[in-house]
Amino acid sequence: MFKVLTAVKVLATAAIASLVALSAQAADSISDFSLVDHNGKFFQLSRHTDKKAIVLFAHDDTRDVRRMVGELNEVMAQFDGQKVAFYMIDSSADASRAALVKIATKNEITLPILMDDSQIVAAELGISQLGDVVVIDPATKTVVYRGALNNRYAEGSKARNASEHYVVDALTAVLAGNEVAAAEVVGNGDAIEFTLPAAASISYSNDIVPILEQRCVSCHQEGGIAPFAMSNHQMIQGWSPMIREVLYTKRMPPGQVDSLYVNDFHDVYHITVEESQKLVQWIDAGAKNEDGTDALAKLRPVLAKWNHGEPDIIIQVPAQQIPATGVQDYRNLQIPLNLEKDVWVKAVEFVPGDSTVLHHIIAFAYGADGMNEFDLLNQGIGLGAYAPGNSINTYPDESGFPLKVGGGLMLQMHYTTTGKETTDASEIGLYLWDEPPARQVLGGSAAELEIDVPPFSTKEMVATKKFRKDSYLTMIGPHMHFRGYDANFKLVYPDGRTEEILNVPNYQFNWQKTYDFKEPLFIPAGTEMVFTGTFDNTEMNPFNPDPSSTISWGEQTWQEMFFGFFRYVEADSNI
Repeated sequence: MFKVLTAVKVLATAAIASLVALSAQAADSISDFSLVDHNGKFFQLSRHTDKKAIVLFAHDDTRDVRRMVGELNEVMAQFDGQKVAFYMIDSSADASRAALVKIATKNEITLPILMDDSQIVAAELGISQLGDVVVIDPATKTVVYRGALNNRYAEGSKARNASEHYVVDALTAVLAGNEVAAAEVVGNGDAIEFTLPAAASISYSNDIVPILEQRCVSCHQEGGIAPFAMSNHQMIQGWSPMIREVLYTKRMPPGQVDSLYVNDFHDVYHITVEESQKLVQWIDAGAKNEDGTDALAKLRPVLAKWNHGEPDIIIQVPAQQIPATGVQDYRNLQIPLNLEKDVWVKAVEFVPGDSTVLHHIIAFAYGADGMNEFDLLNQGIGLGAYAPGNSINTYPDESGFPLKVGGGLMLQMHYTTTGKETTDASEIGLYLWDEPPARQVLGGSAAELEIDVPPFSTKEMVATKKFRKDSYLTMIGPHMHFRGYDANFKLVYPDGRTEEILNVPNYQFNWQKTYDFKEPLFIPAGTEMVFTGTFDNTEMNPFNPDPSSTISWGEQTWQEMFFGFFRYVEADSNI
């Protein structure tokens, strides 16, 4: 437990003061948490257990903090090469990633600045002032020191030069396996103004249920793809520790993208800062329902088979028998469509027969002359693809995918076994244009097949693709396997300008999604797409089946792929 030397400074409200006081009393044990830094990179505490200590410095762009940074740099130099990782944390709740990039550049800050925009991490860690330093043992998830960097920045100090180095002493003790002598020294920095709502002000019916209905219930319902149904308050209260954990670690909502791009794409899963704050505060207060009625139980969500409406054509995929165990090679199914006339597809929807074993479907098209391997490769993900989290594939207005008389679909099917024999009978719905659209949807990928990731290592990879004609980019989507850690798409224009168009800080192999632009993005001829991703083949990756293996390209999930898929239409296309 901490030895509190002096009272925590009064914060913005009595409610926040109470919250931080509670965290101070129990701050020796903390939750696993995840944050994204100002460069768009993902940080998770539990993925740093190879370190002896994590140091967090409470940042803001003030003169006093800038002065402290110089002395923090000296501490970093002292522990260079040792198992200590240094980060800044910005909990001001109003600093955007773009603003922090400018601040870091202006002030020559080289440390990652973790963005705690919800302030829930700072509140639990007991960070209450700018310039506070927190030293964490990531293996045990304990805070071993909190407070001033040195005695120059301790409360009430008038020292012009540091003579007591609290953080240095704490790190020296941790690295030596000793107990930290002074676990907390209150600093003299400006108080952080917290915006967390008081738990007493949060209503289950008026605040919590609307969040669950909008963000969660579509998957968490009877028959849905989620592991439990959010059907009433009792279920939510019982699952509340798990709900809190997935919010803290950003596992839910699934497939989160960088907040900069939430509004650029259709159907992006996200939760707002205010919603996260309400949920966590409500859960920490006991997840109670004091409203006299259960608004969640009154919801009657309808699990629609076809989310895009009844398709014009429904394709029954031949039933596939999946054994209980064993490696499943890709299955390529050729399905004639028996069309009476040429048609144009405007959307594709997949309904998995057994989502527990179906890893993906990619639907390619072939014509009356049969399948041509070169043509299939140039389709990217063809008409569309299914993977967990991605069942509907839509095209932009006035564009479509042609299907010819005498042709059909070639389905690439990938299954994984679960220990139980089963049958998958999936369906594919095609939605058609009444008249030929103005443009044809085209596809491709920025890909790298030469993959070589040594054991117990991370590796960044880059793949590029150049557009030869003026085009409109309509969709992008990363694809890697279990070692995939993050993914990023940029465009390099002919004039040399670089524009980031999507950042996925926490790539999740078990929840893959393609991202359809709300407004197709014009790209002039000569523009190069740059797809960048990181493979994490270390033991710190909880999804890694074998960190001792050298990873190369392969179709199976324990091997790796590196594809940055995209769809586009040519700007001058006129069918």
